[in-house]
Amino acid sequence: MSHRENCVHRAAHGDLLEVTAEGVTVRLGDRTVLDSVGLRAAGGRVTGLLGPNGSGKTTLLHVLAGLRRPDAGVVRVGGTDLRSLPDRRRARTVALVEQHAATTVDLTVREVVTLGRLPHRGRLGGAARDTRGADVVEEVLEMVGLAPLAERLWGTLSGGERQRAHLGRTLAQEPEVLLLDEPTNHLDLGQQLRFLSLVRELGLTAVAALHDLELAAAFCDDVVVLDGGRVRGDGTVGDALTAPLLGEVYGVEASLAPHPRLPRQHLVWDGPSGGPR
Repeated sequence: MSHRENCVHRAAHGDLLEVTAEGVTVRLGDRTVLDSVGLRAAGGRVTGLLGPNGSGKTTLLHVLAGLRRPDAGVVRVGGTDLRSLPDRRRARTVALVEQHAATTVDLTVREVVTLGRLPHRGRLGGAARDTRGADVVEEVLEMVGLAPLAERLWGTLSGGERQRAHLGRTLAQEPEVLLLDEPTNHLDLGQQLRFLSLVRELGLTAVAALHDLELAAAFCDDVVVLDGGRVRGDGTVGDALTAPLLGEVYGVEASLAPHPRLPRQHLVWDGPSGGPR
């Protein structure tokens, strides 16, 4: 079974992990970045993490990925405390696509994607136990549209190509939970739509920090809205993204309305609701 087929199979059979955060608090000096934040990302659904700049989205994703230890609170994946998972198992369970993809070594695209197989190798770094690695890498390169660029060096890639290579590295980990921090940065409109369509098609449990509310309305099942490090709203897209909440959090007059052609809602806005925030 291919990587894509395996993801879709797990989604179809409900064999997907739920991610929950309870009372997550993060302080930097005397500043509280996250203040007793709670979150539930249901298995197999795409949860949008929304909010203005500085609301705490990236910090929360780092906590969900196990990259930052909160000052208080707990994150559970499939009911298990994330901090209790050994590093290698955690890397095979949860993967994060960072906002800014970077490497200090000028690797080829194939080598960047192959880095995602490290959690599947032997403890001393040998590839002998990773019998599926080469096939997974080739499939992922096709999935993210980079097979023709597999031998290109990282330093020669555009910002959008780097972002897709970074997604490929993450998918090569074969995670059950996919975390994405502004994943459509550097992507043109067509690439944004294909990128998020792929995330939905895989059917993984996904949490994506997004700035574009129209993309959130189109591709997310549920949303959590942060402002000032606190949860201001959560629920399904239609229930959470109300006109009052959008006015209070974003300072705009906007609301969701039925899409004129597609079976979903989209954002209708009139403009700022009282000057810059």
